[in-house]
Parts: sequence; C-alpha cells; structure tokens
Amino acid sequence: MANEFLVERVVTGNFTFPANAAGVTASTLSADAGVYIPKGAIITDIWYLPTGALTNASNLKDATINPAVGTQVLGTNNVKASVAIVQTVVGSQAPAGSGVLVAAGGNLAVNFASSDSARTGVAFDCNIYVKYLKP
Repeated sequence: MANEFLVERVVTGNFTFPANAAGVTASTLSADAGVYIPKGAIITDIWYLPTGALTNASNLKDATINPAVGTQVLGTNNVKASVAIVQTVVGSQAPAGSGVLVAAGGNLAVNFASSDSARTGVAFDCNIYVKYLKP
C-alpha cells in the first residue's frame, strides 16, 4: 500500500448576518458564493473574523451558528454566535467530533438558528475560514 500524505487546505468565505433573520434557520453564505469543500475532506478547524463593526450584537443573545456542506453540519452544536463572533477577535468553533469527514462535497453555508434572539438591528460582515485535510 502506498503512503498517502494529507495536505492542509483552507477555504474562506464572507457572509453578512441576514436582517431580522427568520425564526427558523437563515443561511447567510449561499451556494452561489462558490466556497467549495470536496468530498473526503476532513474538517479540522473553523474560525470567524468580523471584517468591521458589529451592530447590536447583544441582540443575538443565544442564537446559534453552524457551518454546513449541504445538509451535513460541520461544527459542534449549540455554539452561540455572540461567543464565536466578537469584533477584532478571531473566534472559533470546534468541528463536530474529533474531525468531520465530508460525505458529499458541496458549497459551504453558514446557518443561524433561532432562539430567544431579538435579532433587531443586528448587522455585521464576517469572514469564515475552514481548515481541512485532503489527500
């Protein structure tokens, strides 16, 4: 059997919090953005870095954030957006488990789930970085 060496790669995308996000789930980085993660990638790290001011971020309260490829969730559950996204600070989210094997390649999406979040007047622009291993 030949040795296979895994190569670290990072994809990056930019998303904006959807104004008054719907009560269920709001995807903010659409498939149209073309931030592709291939089948067989092993997700090792997820980072967030706001690119400017966070307006009314306290209104996020307990709203959760999670990146996904198709329907496959990449990050750990119940990560509060208000903890992961902080102005001038690189925030992070652990992958679900000790690493996520992407079952079917696809475009990266960022989802916000509802909670007691007021969402009123929340506005920000943020970069997401997803590091993965791929042979």
